[in-house]
Amino acid sequence: MRNFLRATLLLPMLLGLASSTLFAQQGQAQTQGVAPASEPGRSQIVFRALQEAFPDRVGEMAFVDGDWTLMVAGRRFFWADGRLLPEAYRHLESYYGPHSFYTIPERPASPSTFSPQLVERLRERGSSEVRQARRDVHRSFQAALYGGNTRIEVEAQQRRVRFLGFQITVHRDLVEPLEQVEREIRAWHGGEAFIATLGSAAGYSWRQIADTQRMSFHSWGLAVDILPRARNRPIYWLWERNRPDDNWMLIPLEARWNPPDEVVDAFKRNGFIWGGNWVYFDNMHFEFRPELIAYTRILESLSAGSAVGFGRSLHHVYPDFLPN
Repeated sequence: MRNFLRATLLLPMLLGLASSTLFAQQGQAQTQGVAPASEPGRSQIVFRALQEAFPDRVGEMAFVDGDWTLMVAGRRFFWADGRLLPEAYRHLESYYGPHSFYTIPERPASPSTFSPQLVERLRERGSSEVRQARRDVHRSFQAALYGGNTRIEVEAQQRRVRFLGFQITVHRDLVEPLEQVEREIRAWHGGEAFIATLGSAAGYSWRQIADTQRMSFHSWGLAVDILPRARNRPIYWLWERNRPDDNWMLIPLEARWNPPDEVVDAFKRNGFIWGGNWVYFDNMHFEFRPELIAYTRILESLSAGSAVGFGRSLHHVYPDFLPN
């Protein structure tokens, strides 16, 4: 928990001290107007991660009209305090929530390290009232990145695949990564035995995140859930929220259903993050977010070269939002 608090307090300092050398070598980056002298800041690091993750559709980074911008599928998006808005919506920033960009832990933090203050904060932010109040993002950025905004447009991007013995529907970007994930799981000596324990799998589902007004990554076909046949262990925090002791966040890691590390690592090598690493745990959930993996790698490289010296404490910076 000391690492968590230290990373939370020092992260802005890290971004302010980070050297701009990383971005000086980036041929696509251009400046229009006068950029802040303290860059690279969080906006540039996020944009660099997106360029690395989606080089076929993410273009130049430029400083335009007082803000950093990024070209995605031929459209310019302004950082707008993390909201990634097209120019016509910049003045409506307060109506939208920020997109989620955060570092990925190697493994989940043990609930035994949570302070009473953190436990209370998690309980409060997990309430229906708080979850319902959080605004959704402006969908134009995801529409440009993934090729669809409306349900009809999104469904045109979906493909039917067979994964770990189940027929599921996913975004076309996931077809090859999932094929590789399955090859790696089956090549692992315990892979076939693990697959035999699974009861279902699911991908695309046009819906909001449970108990919120925000669209799930399942709505773009960018997430996969795998569930065991025997559901006798906690899997998803929301299913545990109404426990009599109201301490769902303190369920020990070993008491939850967890895919083996080899399975989690196979997903990660192919661009997926695991919901079991979230404090609001969702252990069945794997989400295709190669930009978050790139974002974490960039921050760690900056950390290693800075005077702040976060080291592994970066892995204890948890997202200040409520994932599915």
